[in-house]
Amino acid sequence: MDKAKNNLLEESEATAMVVGFIIGASVLALPNGVVQDAKQDGWISVLIGGIYPLYVALIAIYYAKKHPKQDILALSNLYLGKVIGTICNILFMLEFGVFAIAEIVSLSNIFRVHATPFLTPIKVFIPTILLALYLSSKGIKVLGRINKISLYVTVALPLILVFSLKNGNYLNLFPIFGTGVKNIFSGSLESAFAYGGMEAIFLFYPVLKEKNKIKRITLNALLITMGIYVWVTIACIYYLGYKVTSIALWPVLIVTGGVNIVVLNNFRFLFLLVGSMVVFKIIANEHYAFTYILSGLLKIKDINKTYWITFPIILCLCMLIKNEVQRRAIIGYIVPKIVLFNITYISIIAILIFIKGKVRK
Repeated sequence: MDKAKNNLLEESEATAMVVGFIIGASVLALPNGVVQDAKQDGWISVLIGGIYPLYVALIAIYYAKKHPKQDILALSNLYLGKVIGTICNILFMLEFGVFAIAEIVSLSNIFRVHATPFLTPIKVFIPTILLALYLSSKGIKVLGRINKISLYVTVALPLILVFSLKNGNYLNLFPIFGTGVKNIFSGSLESAFAYGGMEAIFLFYPVLKEKNKIKRITLNALLITMGIYVWVTIACIYYLGYKVTSIALWPVLIVTGGVNIVVLNNFRFLFLLVGSMVVFKIIANEHYAFTYILSGLLKIKDINKTYWITFPIILCLCMLIKNEVQRRAIIGYIVPKIVLFNITYISIIAILIFIKGKVRK
């Protein structure tokens, strides 16, 4: 990434970007996934699922300590060799492409069900993709500022759900640990996949203004993300109960229907409208990471030139996904493999860095 002094990320911008790569439209469906097995203990599963991004954060801290000026793409070629390293970089790149497409389709499905049923998918896809391309074309520094603004929205919107709790029942959260350890851990796998995107830190830690603060940046971002995920899961179970939560595609949106604010007739529509900013942001993030890796692989110095390649491809792939059920089935099949690859990939490089350090000593 561009390491010019005026493009270096401040601590607050970097923290916001890490959160911005994780939280998107998927947060609206997260409670639905975790309560399938964990039921009323779904929020505990979300906590346990945080072990995965915590591991990613710790590895990133280690990378930044040993190779502060080289991102994972350079380290991959350095420690795995050019051929294997390039293959791994391609697979790493595909993660961001998959997440970008998933977010675009998810946004379209949500709006066509809850806000604009008169629009066809392509009428949502085209402006969404074009806006994401425009935002990502502005570069890492501008994206950092956008993510910083978006972070306030990301935190504020879930907090407003507290107004719906007067219509819920605290008994819906009991008995705690009543579903059994096995089911709670089964639900934690689902939540672990929702933390996907944390791996982006391996791309932009070399452009941190203060690299010695990477530990605080990653851990703060993780705490914010876990806090939001746990809270929305608790709110859904408290308000709806786990049975309704398990059958609702986007249970968080149902909870917003219970928010009564005097000056607003339809809080759910406002929630969607403002929340779409968060989704546009994560799509722009994912696209920037994808094109950054792609331009490096193709030896293209001007990253903006890759947009002409990605736009038609993204649009065609989005059109292939017909509905939300199909989207979730595809994501449910691909994401576990992405997580397994990421764990293996970053762990092998970390081990090789450690071994090389020992040999030098």
